[in-house]
Amino acid sequence: MTGIRGIRSDDRERLRRIQQAVLSDPSPSVLAAALDGPLFGLVAEDSGIVVGYLLAVVGETRAYVPELAVAADAQRQGHGSALLTTAIDRFHDRGLTTVRLTARADDSAARRFYEELGFEAVERVPDHYDDAAGVVYERRIDDE
Repeated sequence: MTGIRGIRSDDRERLRRIQQAVLSDPSPSVLAAALDGPLFGLVAEDSGIVVGYLLAVVGETRAYVPELAVAADAQRQGHGSALLTTAIDRFHDRGLTTVRLTARADDSAARRFYEELGFEAVERVPDHYDDAAGVVYERRIDDE
């Protein structure tokens, strides 16, 4: 069963390993900002082991999720869905109206995952990633 909790500084090494292993364009500075400061962060645990995380920049009405990552051996077990659902619930409780994120245009599995969770493609961004275009997804949460 997936447990979701807030990010802690002692998660640093495990999250860095997950980030480097599964993301095509990892951003160590974004991870550091969630561990050390202003960014919102959640961690997924399975039997006490950290298996994934979600990072977000939270504004007055909108949140942007720059990273959602689950360890390769823990994918397709509901951890990503639990992270995103928990984050959306917390954003809603804060009065936010919209959540945005970007997926690789060439990653059909990730795009399908976000679409199944109610996100809609709103923009295509050429060269968003080092080697691929991105698709910006958005989900309204103010009416939930």
